[in-house]
Formats: sequence, structure tokens, C-alpha cells
Amino acid sequence: MNLALVSPLIMCLLAQAAPDRVALDTPSERLAYMKESLAKHDVHPNDDPSTTYRLQAEPVLRFTNTLGPLFDGANFLWLGANDRPEAAVQIYQRRDGSWYQEFSSLATVPISAGQTWQTTQPGVEFHPIPGAPRPADTPEQRFRQIRELTDGMTATVHYQQKSWHPLRLLTKPFARYGKPGTDVVDGALFAYVLTTDPDVYLMIEARTGNDGPEWQFAFAPASVYPLKGSWKGKEVWSVPYREAWTDRHAPFYAWGFYHQSRTP
Repeated sequence: MNLALVSPLIMCLLAQAAPDRVALDTPSERLAYMKESLAKHDVHPNDDPSTTYRLQAEPVLRFTNTLGPLFDGANFLWLGANDRPEAAVQIYQRRDGSWYQEFSSLATVPISAGQTWQTTQPGVEFHPIPGAPRPADTPEQRFRQIRELTDGMTATVHYQQKSWHPLRLLTKPFARYGKPGTDVVDGALFAYVLTTDPDVYLMIEARTGNDGPEWQFAFAPASVYPLKGSWKGKEVWSVPYREAWTDRHAPFYAWGFYHQSRTP
């Protein structure tokens, strides 16, 4: 949910008219268009253009919103080494026919999607989870630990900058990744929603610490509104309201790339 309720005037200025009309009347046609539009982005670390992240073929989430102006959308991931998500994108169509892509960096280094999006800072910063146990020996045991750790994590959004609302953690992670013997032994990517689409991402990873592998966390925004993340009731992360369409160098960036000139 993100730019869906921002000023319609701003949204109209963002959207760019396409030279040719595209038939996008069915969910399958819209999904095919989403995939086609994302395949044009070459996402990679700024300092290593030869290391291209892989766009996951299918969305990790497909959503609709029957109440607001957002009509149809999906979330996709770009994966790096050992299938670690390095970037996420939320692509959706509004009821006025306009299309938007909202990029979230999940990388620990600056990354780029060609001329569309070029970050100048990492998208996430990891911190040890206070009181967390040492990562277990098997993937099954580690995933049980991850589940227990998510119980202590919460996120909230200052919706439309009017009042704070708790976000709901989607129970199924968007990704599970990592490899023993590397800096990221194990990890999972989760998302928090207010309605149907993500507002906050949460990454929990067994990363190399001062005394070997330890559980660490990082939050990342998927909304323009003010956001907070907490561990066992203590705030550990926050971001203010950001006009995400004005800065393509920011870790969270949104842009309107096509207007269908129709109302679904």
C-alpha cells in the first residue's frame, strides 16, 4: 500500500502515457505484463555490474484491493548468491489505469536497476537480536527459531499520517535462503501488511558475528508513510514519511511508468 492513496494530482504527474494501448483485461494478461515490465530491469551491485541479480520467475504475492484505488498487483524478488533476496518490487495497477513500480532495496550494499533506480546507500542494516539463542545445527531447527523470533517482532504504520496502526505479519515467508559456511548461514524474508499488500519487510538471518553465527534482523520499508519496527515492545527501527517518487537514489523508490487510459 503505498502510493495508492497519495495525492491523485501527484500520481497523474508520475504516470507516463504509453504510445500503444495494451490489452490488460484479465488477471493473466496483467500478470504477463508485470513480468514483462520487470524483466527490462538489470539489477546489480553498483560496484559490480557483472553480478546481475536474478528476477524470480513468479511473484511471491499476488494481491487485489477491493476497497481502495489500487486494483491489481504483485510482489517480486531479485535474488543474489544462495538465493538471498537483494531487492523487492511491488508492481500494481490503479483503477484509473495507471501502473507503478515500488522498489525496496534489501541489499547490504548500494544497488542499481539501470537508469530507473540507483541507490547510494545500502537498503538494510542488520543488528543482533537481543537474547536470541545461537543458531541451531539443522535447517528445520533454525526455522523453528526464526518462527519464535518473529513472535517478538512487530511493525506499525502511520496510515495516511493520521494515526498509527499495527501491521499484520504474513505467516508464510516470501523467501528462505542461506548456505552454511558463508556470511549468511540461514535466513528468511517476511512481510507485514495493513490490508493485502506489504508495508514493511523483515529479514531474519543467521549471520557471522563477533563470536560466530548469530541471529540478526533488519527492517525495510515498502510504503511512503512513517513506519516503526519493534522487538519485544522496544522500538528498534523507524523511517519518516518520504516522497518516494522524488528520489531514485533512495533505497525505497516508486515511479509511474504507464497509463492505460481506462478504468478497470
